[in-house]
Amino acid sequence: MLHDLIFALCGNPGNIFKEMSMGKIEVIPGLPHISPSEETALNRLLHLATRFLYFQRFIESHMTTIYAPGNVADTVSDLKPGCYIKAFCVGLENVLSEYRQALLNIEKEILKDNHLSLMYIHHETDSYHILFDALYDIILTIKSRRSHGCQILDVLYRATRSGNSRVRDCMLVILQHCHVVLYKQLSAWLLHGLLIDRHKEFFIMDIADECESKKDGNKKKDTDLVCDNARDQFAVRLNFLPFYIPNRVANVICFVGSSLHLFECDHKEEVTGSNNQLVELKSEDIFLKLEGILQEKEKEFMADLHALQLSKEFVIEDFEICIDKIRSVVAKELWLLCVERAQLISHLYMLKDFYLLGRGELFLVFIEEAGPLLKNPPSRVTEHDVQLAFMRAAAKVQMEDELPFQLFQLTVKPNTISDTPSPFVKINTVDDGWARLGMSFKVKWPLHTIFKPSLLEKYNQLFKFLLRVRRTQSSLQRIWSIQMRMQQDADRGCDVNSPRSDNAADQLQWQCRNHMQIFIDNLQYYLQADVLESHFTHMLEKIRNTSDSQRDFESIITAHDNFLNSLLAQCFILSNTVCISLIEILDICQQFCDVVLTSSLVISKNELNAQVAKLWDLYSKKAQVFFQVLSGVCTHQCNSHIAQLTLRLDYNRYYSSLIRKSNEKCVVSL
Repeated sequence: MLHDLIFALCGNPGNIFKEMSMGKIEVIPGLPHISPSEETALNRLLHLATRFLYFQRFIESHMTTIYAPGNVADTVSDLKPGCYIKAFCVGLENVLSEYRQALLNIEKEILKDNHLSLMYIHHETDSYHILFDALYDIILTIKSRRSHGCQILDVLYRATRSGNSRVRDCMLVILQHCHVVLYKQLSAWLLHGLLIDRHKEFFIMDIADECESKKDGNKKKDTDLVCDNARDQFAVRLNFLPFYIPNRVANVICFVGSSLHLFECDHKEEVTGSNNQLVELKSEDIFLKLEGILQEKEKEFMADLHALQLSKEFVIEDFEICIDKIRSVVAKELWLLCVERAQLISHLYMLKDFYLLGRGELFLVFIEEAGPLLKNPPSRVTEHDVQLAFMRAAAKVQMEDELPFQLFQLTVKPNTISDTPSPFVKINTVDDGWARLGMSFKVKWPLHTIFKPSLLEKYNQLFKFLLRVRRTQSSLQRIWSIQMRMQQDADRGCDVNSPRSDNAADQLQWQCRNHMQIFIDNLQYYLQADVLESHFTHMLEKIRNTSDSQRDFESIITAHDNFLNSLLAQCFILSNTVCISLIEILDICQQFCDVVLTSSLVISKNELNAQVAKLWDLYSKKAQVFFQVLSGVCTHQCNSHIAQLTLRLDYNRYYSSLIRKSNEKCVVSL
């Protein structure tokens, strides 16, 4: 009977020890010559047989699913096929081989000594009860959670935290087999930029593939990504990231692989521009592609990863050191590619000249050329006409043949209703052509890694805001020119219909225009000199004054992001209260200019003066409120840039005195 028992412990039930319901192997009840106590002892021993049979069937069902077509879940366990579940089965088989060897040794001892009893088998196999129960719990956990790919690593790593040394050692063996798959994927990703992940098991994912699967109706439950930009091709799949790998390290891994993919795997001679148009690379741009970015260090990094793979335990410190070594090399090479070969600084100057109105003379002429086209809601041909006006403006300032002008194009977007709320304040309150005007930039490889569509959208918001201020300033300057010409004509007596502007109504127009122009001129100087120029210079210094040892591509990304965020904050685009108040003042100034320029032709002078008086009163209140808001924000947040603007606006204590008088009136009335 002992030989039958050993045969059953190997997962092979027979006539005495049969497989009952729920897959349990037990002694056939009621056999002669077996006492109830012996039956109980045998059934306790056969608990190992039940577990072993379960493990065998699990291994058999999941060792071959890797070759199944597609990524279809197993109908029995609802587990998806993959490399990690197969590696788990290989590791489990390795652990069970020790148990088989123990049974073989027991049988040899029984053949040598026929007087060995059942208690000998109990003694030799007793330590496997705890191990088999732990392995069974792991499999149940994997099945219940439907763990797939790197999620299996989570379950195994938590199981290694056991007080039983034998259980811990066996779990480490299985985990090491699964880590073989992990390090193979990491090697391909970190050293060649290849995402080898047929069964979607890795914690790095291809966003484009995810988007395609969603379009096909296969909606994934493992990601909530919105795939707006396929060029930001890779991301970290957080619920597949093992908890013992920090998020920071995972982001570094994603950055390194994405960069290598950019270098070595992106062989298409085209990149996507910010307006989703394909920009063909010219022959002089092809030399930018690098081959073998890691060069002679590839073997060193391969050896480091292989050493980590052979390690019995996963040590996060060693893992981070290896990843950071690879990252430093890749980041430096990408810095050299973008800054020196792709001429990043010259492109930053281009963006400043166009998006940030650095070429003021161009946009001053453009405002005059495009004014009649954009004052009304746009039509189908408005964008084409505006682009022609932009080219005429460039011709007038003699820059139509310059290369930067060929990379920028004005766009007039249709009035579409979006479900996604915009984080920016609406710059134009009237739905005309100016409100829909934008600009696109044709990004060339490899600078699309820096000038991403999300950042170009921020540039567009700055462009709209700065152009809004520049239009208002231009209109006020035009009013000043008209008023000066009328005054000169009246002084010479050339125009009998233009008497000297000494009456109260004309003086009010002069006063209104003068106050508005002082406000807008100070605002414009603050935006261009105090904000744009200072932050742009600071960003260039960070890029240029980088030593060889500190050349890091991520430092460029950080400096550029900080530059844009600082501009948005100090131009008040991110502050609803301040920006809305400022837009209201710009609207009033524009209304004043429109009234003075056009209403004299259709309404009487008395009506004109009444409208000017109304606008002056409204402007005075709004400007005072704006100054109070700025002062309050500056007091509570200690913002130096806001303090600088309030100082410019209140250089002669004009607004301070108005606020003080207003407060005194309130006190007297109370």
